[in-house]
Amino acid sequence: MDIYHLTREIDASALTSFQAIMNVHEERLVLDKEVERLAAWDDGGGDALDIIYERLEAMDSATAEKRAVDILHDLGFTKKMQAKKTRDFSGGWRIRIALARVLFMNPTILILGEPTNHLDWEACVLLEEILKKFDQILVLISHSQDFLNGVCTNIIHMQNKNLKLFSYN
Repeated sequence: MDIYHLTREIDASALTSFQAIMNVHEERLVLDKEVERLAAWDDGGGDALDIIYERLEAMDSATAEKRAVDILHDLGFTKKMQAKKTRDFSGGWRIRIALARVLFMNPTILILGEPTNHLDWEACVLLEEILKKFDQILVLISHSQDFLNGVCTNIIHMQNKNLKLFSYN
């Protein structure tokens, strides 16, 4: 089971927003390099290559680039913006890139603390629509009741060391 806690925007770097998404799966990158190495062998890599291909298929590696582009597009990135370096984006846009990375990873449990902070209204609406479709476990901390109502099906309110469960939608 994988758990991801998004705490801040992506670092400003020379990576494009698209590259920042694609580089998130270190295992896929290592396996892609291994495929290149094994394919150069006289026997074409044999059983070892078959095992790697099975793992890449399980990771849905064949659709990785399309999924990354789709996620960035859903968060408001144009094709031109996807080729722009992360250092050339404002903090709000780098938060969107960080969100795109997390959504691309599709962790079993995603923890978001105040995800609407530093986002403009349009980005909040886009994020709400994306999180409505998130099919894993989402732990969300927010002071925005409208955002919580739009995203959550169950809410646990903690006050004075007591928990109270509410069901929505």
